[in-house]
Amino acid sequence: MRFPLRLGVRLAIAAIAGIAAPAFASDDRPVADDAAGPPPVTRLICTPKALGLVCSTTNIRAAVTAGVAGRSQTLTAAPYQPYVPPRGHALAGFDVDLTLYANRSEGGRVFLMVDIGGDAHVFDLTSQIEPGQGGIRTVRFSTDGAMLADTEGGASRLPIHLLLTAQTRTAADSARLDVIEIEMRPRSGG
Repeated sequence: MRFPLRLGVRLAIAAIAGIAAPAFASDDRPVADDAAGPPPVTRLICTPKALGLVCSTTNIRAAVTAGVAGRSQTLTAAPYQPYVPPRGHALAGFDVDLTLYANRSEGGRVFLMVDIGGDAHVFDLTSQIEPGQGGIRTVRFSTDGAMLADTEGGASRLPIHLLLTAQTRTAADSARLDVIEIEMRPRSGG
């Protein structure tokens, strides 16, 4: 009981101090001539919850704006979050609730790939979002993989990979996909 509490305190201190390791991300967004400074940092900040993790995000977005150069936007994030599996239970996978914001015009498309613990799931959200009728959605799925990566200190890390894509048919179209939160609840195996 003491180790999860210490881990939670360390993660909270790191988040407050602003030294939480940012997610590895690449951002193909075209940079406007009038934009000053580097693009915003992409972060996935996770905290323990009921033997699992809840991760909130900042700047995990793929967006194509109507009238702006470029018709495709892709963002990838691949953090390895510290994770301690429940004692006495074989980890079989996770039940995942992924909260996101999605919107598109008639010629827009939004696409998401999520890999948690070595089990990838692909979601083409285009048909689920009426043009101009976007909003916050929750995508629920379960993983069958429970791969954890060990570090030199013997700690375990849970690999999480996200790939967001927004595409448009014409320069007048728009598409946007943001990840807001990921909640992962462990499932025990036999």
